[in-house]
Amino acid sequence: MNNNPSGDIEKYVRDLEQKIVYLEDALKRGSTERETFQQYNKELKKANMKLKQKSKKLKRENKKLNEELARLKSSAPVLAGSDKTAEAGGIPSSGTFYKRNRQEGKKKPTGGQPGHRGHARKKPTPNSPPQFITLDKCLECDTPLGKPIDDVEQKRTVTDIPLPDHIVYETIFSRYWCKKCKHLVRGNAPWLPPNQQFGPAVACWIAYQRMLGLSIGKIQSSLFETYALSMGEATILKLEKWVADTLKEDYEKIHNEVVNSHAVNADETSFRINGTNGWLWVFTSTVGSYYKLAPTRGHEVPEKALEGFKGVLGRDAWKPYDVIKCEGHQLDLLHVNRWLERAEIRHSVLPRTLLTSKPVKLKRRGRPPKQLVHFVDGIRSILKRAINYTETDPPPSTAERAKAKRERQEEMELFLAKKWTNVDVVRISKELRRRRNMLFTFMDHEGVPWHNNDAERAIRQGVLHRKISGGRRTWTGAEVLEILLSVYETSKKRSDRFIEMAKAKFNPPTG
Repeated sequence: MNNNPSGDIEKYVRDLEQKIVYLEDALKRGSTERETFQQYNKELKKANMKLKQKSKKLKRENKKLNEELARLKSSAPVLAGSDKTAEAGGIPSSGTFYKRNRQEGKKKPTGGQPGHRGHARKKPTPNSPPQFITLDKCLECDTPLGKPIDDVEQKRTVTDIPLPDHIVYETIFSRYWCKKCKHLVRGNAPWLPPNQQFGPAVACWIAYQRMLGLSIGKIQSSLFETYALSMGEATILKLEKWVADTLKEDYEKIHNEVVNSHAVNADETSFRINGTNGWLWVFTSTVGSYYKLAPTRGHEVPEKALEGFKGVLGRDAWKPYDVIKCEGHQLDLLHVNRWLERAEIRHSVLPRTLLTSKPVKLKRRGRPPKQLVHFVDGIRSILKRAINYTETDPPPSTAERAKAKRERQEEMELFLAKKWTNVDVVRISKELRRRRNMLFTFMDHEGVPWHNNDAERAIRQGVLHRKISGGRRTWTGAEVLEILLSVYETSKKRSDRFIEMAKAKFNPPTG
């Protein structure tokens, strides 16, 4: 029993007062925390909004990157760490990311090779007055100097070019009275472009720039910067056409020389004319290169261009070349190797060159069909031995070459006649059997290459013009291109200067 109830009440009141103070403090703290929480919540909402905007932006960029990746995969499905796969898959060299070393085995050292004759630039003969470098005083102590000492001077021959400039001259046509015709007559100037204010040297210079692949805009800029000449696009095209018309006789002469050659290599590529698909053909030999633009890729073009040809035709597997009746056809063996490389790619085998001796190397885990590997290695072995035989020094005689050719043909026919079951092997062997008479023509014809590299290098010049201009606007412009390109490439083969050769046809008569 509690004897002091008042004391308990006082304690109870004190406890209540303490709780009231605590609750008031808590209430104050809660208000402050609530305000802090509200401020933090606002900042969090702002940050969240920014993150959402950034996420949308990243999603858009990711979508673009995925579309670009899909485009690259579809356009170059075989590109890997080397351009071997690209070449085998038909991808042009401009579309490859990595360039490979095409030389198998040990590399040759740079510089002159042992046993080869040295080459040095021939010292030119001066054709201008000499320049004398004199001194009045010593460069070290400023002592006055007298006359130079005889027979101890030093000389250095310098080759330079004059500062570019143009010349302007008048052409005066004398006029005469014809008693019979009863009117004034005058002579002609066939060496001058008709109805133009520019001479033949300017026209030849423009044609040369066009053959280098320069666009009309760049030619206009170069004319102004180099010779201070302003010229419109129409004038440039007229002068280019005039040069082509003047060289047309040379163009036909090149055609005849190519047809009469012992060996000709042919190739073709697409070339748009006036927005429609056309084709640029090239027929090249050691004496020249003949270009022809046509609206078709059919047999009519090579049949007409090589009418009367009696030599050996180097070509790829394009069927329209089959109509050419000549001494023989040589199929591009590098083209054959591309068939083999594509089959290797399908089975994840790293493609190999024709003359390689490397073993099979896989791009990823797996087991390629043994029959495919055996077939690919066998075809390359036969072709490699045929190539190496013709490149021996001294070269074999005609009889020996013919015998070796028969041996390789028999070996190839026996190899192809085996019972193949692999789909790729059956397809390639069928194609090789159809063209077995084209595989070893180079063996019994000295000077006939086993590849089609000459024609492929020549056709690249047309590809260059196609990339620069996208084609030609008219068939008249196409005729201009085929003439100039034929003369230009032929002049390079003969180590002639295109401008000098063209200008020689425009020299006015003397006297």
